[in-house]
Amino acid sequence: SGGMQQRVAIARALAYDPPVLLMDEPLSALDKKLREELQTELRRIHQQTGVTILYVTHDQEEALRLSDRIAVFNKGRIEQVGSGEELYAKPASRFVASFIGNSNFLPVTLAGSNGSSRAVFPNGKPVSVGGFDHALNDGDNGALMLRPEQIRIRAQPSEVSDGGLQVVVRDVTYLGDTMHYAVATPWEQEIAVRTSISSREPSLAVGARAWLEWENESARVFAA
Repeated sequence: SGGMQQRVAIARALAYDPPVLLMDEPLSALDKKLREELQTELRRIHQQTGVTILYVTHDQEEALRLSDRIAVFNKGRIEQVGSGEELYAKPASRFVASFIGNSNFLPVTLAGSNGSSRAVFPNGKPVSVGGFDHALNDGDNGALMLRPEQIRIRAQPSEVSDGGLQVVVRDVTYLGDTMHYAVATPWEQEIAVRTSISSREPSLAVGARAWLEWENESARVFAA
C-alpha cells in the first residue's frame, strides 16, 4: 500500500544515519487518516533519532503539526520564519496571515493620529485594532484580519462591545464539534465564522440578522 511504501522509503533514508533528511511532500498522495498516522510516526522518529528533517509541504495543518520551526516562502522569498504559534498569532505579512490558518480580510481605513490603533469600516463604523503594518499611515486603506474562530456571533448585540458589527447569515454548516457560518457585512462582503458547539450560543437560521464581536487584540491590519 501507499503507506507501507512511504514507511519503507523513510527506513531506507534513515539507514545511512544522515545529518539532514529532506522530505518533499512525502504524504501528499495518502488519504487523511493514513496521513495523520504517518505524521505521528514521523514525530516519533524525529524524537528518537534526533535527525534534522527539512520537510516541504503545502498543507498548513501538516506544517503546524510536525514542525518546530516553519519558513513560509512566497515567490522564492522567505516571508517569515518562526514557530507555528508565532506565525499564526503574529503573522508578519498578509500573505503569511492568509497562508497559515484561515483568515477574513475586511477593508478598513486607518483613523486618528499617527500610531493610532483605530480604523473605520466602509459603512463608517469605527473599530479598535490590536496592531497594524507600520508602513501604513493615517487615512491609508488597509485589510483587517480576523480569524473565523476568534469571532463571536450573537443574535443580539452586546452592550459592552459597542454593538458589534451587524451582519446577515447566508449559510450555516454543522460539523460535529463546530458550527460554520457564512455571513454578509453591510457592504456585502461574505466572511466566515466558526464557533464551538459548547459555546452555549443558540444556532442562527439562514437570513437572520446577527452581530459579530471579537477581542481588539486579535484584530490586525495589513496593507491593502
